[in-house]
Amino acid sequence: MNGRKLTAAIAIGLGAGAVTAYLADPKHGRRRRSALAGNARHLLKMAAQGGKKSLLDGKHRLAGLAAELWPDSQAQAPSDRVVEERIRSRMGRVTSHAHKIHVLCDRGTATLWGLVPEDELGPLLRAVETTPGVMEVLNQLEVCRSVDPPPAHLLKDATNQVRLNWSPSKRLLVGTSGAALAVYGWKRNDKLGQILSLLGAGLAVRSTMHNHLRASLAMGESSPGFEIEKTIRIKAPISDLYDFWTNPENYPKAFSHVANIERLGENLYRWTINGPGGIPIGWEGVITRTVPNTLVEWKSLPGSPIANFGVVNFDAHYDASTRVHIRMFYRPPAGILGRFLAELFGADPSHILDRDLKRLKYLFENRADQKRARSDEAELLKTATT
Repeated sequence: MNGRKLTAAIAIGLGAGAVTAYLADPKHGRRRRSALAGNARHLLKMAAQGGKKSLLDGKHRLAGLAAELWPDSQAQAPSDRVVEERIRSRMGRVTSHAHKIHVLCDRGTATLWGLVPEDELGPLLRAVETTPGVMEVLNQLEVCRSVDPPPAHLLKDATNQVRLNWSPSKRLLVGTSGAALAVYGWKRNDKLGQILSLLGAGLAVRSTMHNHLRASLAMGESSPGFEIEKTIRIKAPISDLYDFWTNPENYPKAFSHVANIERLGENLYRWTINGPGGIPIGWEGVITRTVPNTLVEWKSLPGSPIANFGVVNFDAHYDASTRVHIRMFYRPPAGILGRFLAELFGADPSHILDRDLKRLKYLFENRADQKRARSDEAELLKTATT
């Protein structure tokens, strides 16, 4: 065995030993193995869902192509419900607040009402007018300068850098072709075959990515990193949730991964979180913008080990609940490798945020129930004394 092979064997042995020791730990091994198995099941489930979605998308595209090539003159006009869904699908591509616009169709006449930013009115009306099944558009929209303050420009720029807008059928086609090319190259067993195998494997991997390559690797200062987007409905006043979010020193009470937050100055804080394996990770961050009962924006300072920025929006509902929407980007050390290690050791930020938001929901709703109970008790006492 030459020196290079010996070095590789030692490195593999040390790595396997470290992983085995981590997973076989007497105190935490069972939980870690369970988390690893859960992550594997989640990946398999996502793969199955992606395959099903790709096949369904391909079926619909073939049906649409067939309808264009061989139109059926006897085909019935689409129902009002179908036309409404088509309009809503198009609205999401041309307006930033589609949920604030209402649509009603009646035999080809589409009525629109609600709030729309001034610069989005024209594209919205054109999108609705060109929707198949729409004969006339009744515009009852209320134009305003802005429905909500727009998200940070960082988020908009990051979206343009990150998103890879491939249809499910295109992903299926590229992935299948790549896998076939990789198998063919492997069977050739020559230099050309090796090149074809690498190219095919690259296409197969590429088909599974939802972001551009640079964003998927999350390497370098120019990459915004990985995106997380979560929404939850909490039965609590919007003002209470906004007050909670504008004071990060409250976060350790609700967020299990946050170990401590220290105030350093106006809107400036020192964060300490529990990283993979319980290793503490710290950085300094600043709240860049707040709009009362509407949004809170933040970002980490340059040089942070985990660069991040994002925004949380609040939207009150008629039933006195509040819709909390979080959108953020983060770039871990070593990019995609750091993310893989974090997921392997049960520290996936997306799953952690899911758990923490459920905990936040429980804390606020339980506190609201306690307040109502105390209020009812005080009312009963008042009635009894009178």
